[in-house]
Amino acid sequence: MVSLEIDRLRAEEVVTRLDTAFRNKMGVFADTKELLENQIPQKVTPLSIEHACFLFYLISNDYGTKSSMLYERAKRLYVSDPALFSPRLILQRFTDYEDVDLVESTGVRLGTRFPAETAKRWYLNSEKLCREYEGDPRAIFSSNDARVVFSRIREFRGFGPKIGGLLLRTFIGCGFAHLENLEDVLIPVDIHDARIAFWTGAVNIPDMAGEIEDYHRYASQVQHVWSQACRAKELDWLEVDRALWILGSKGCVKLLCGTCALNNICRIGIVQESSKLIKA
Repeated sequence: MVSLEIDRLRAEEVVTRLDTAFRNKMGVFADTKELLENQIPQKVTPLSIEHACFLFYLISNDYGTKSSMLYERAKRLYVSDPALFSPRLILQRFTDYEDVDLVESTGVRLGTRFPAETAKRWYLNSEKLCREYEGDPRAIFSSNDARVVFSRIREFRGFGPKIGGLLLRTFIGCGFAHLENLEDVLIPVDIHDARIAFWTGAVNIPDMAGEIEDYHRYASQVQHVWSQACRAKELDWLEVDRALWILGSKGCVKLLCGTCALNNICRIGIVQESSKLIKA
């Protein structure tokens, strides 16, 4: 893997700006309804086992598709067939993870990129929940140590560094848990977060000519950059991660540079704002 050149001061400036803008609901952060912490089906009681199960199954498949569309489909699926979000009822209803009805009922209806993998995660994770946590995802958070909880999460299928960190962040944000040692868990990073690191100059590839074709390959390295920057500035990485998620999934995709706190240190933002001035 290519070794990145890291500008730690720039990385610290980025996370500080994001933290301030997010906490003050500035610009693109004025609307946060698309955050996972705000996703709950109709008539589900907050912090109930039903709420926890819904988020658990939803988050395990939050990759490779437009998140806002996935969230809306998942809430509609819950309303029409809530049993699909009950670990015990899933095991009673379907024979195994290759059951075509399970694939149709979950991956196909949710519109995930890999429906068969969605069904596999749905079934195998249901088995593990029932076997080790009495069918209740909240029991994963029985420890108050974030390191222990994150290790437990990572044992489930599909919960890698990004998705596992997303579940941890969401359950804490919703109020399911209050954990210690969060600074020892790395901030989850996806392709959007990695792209922002390059665009703002927090990281660079020496002597790199042209545009990077695959930002995702640098996600693990950028994960350490953002985490170290948050520690250096004593910022809550949970808040910074929420800001990065909104910025990457909504702000950058739609080029909402005019409402972004990073627009004068981001090369894309600088180009966009300069273009506006020229046209004016």
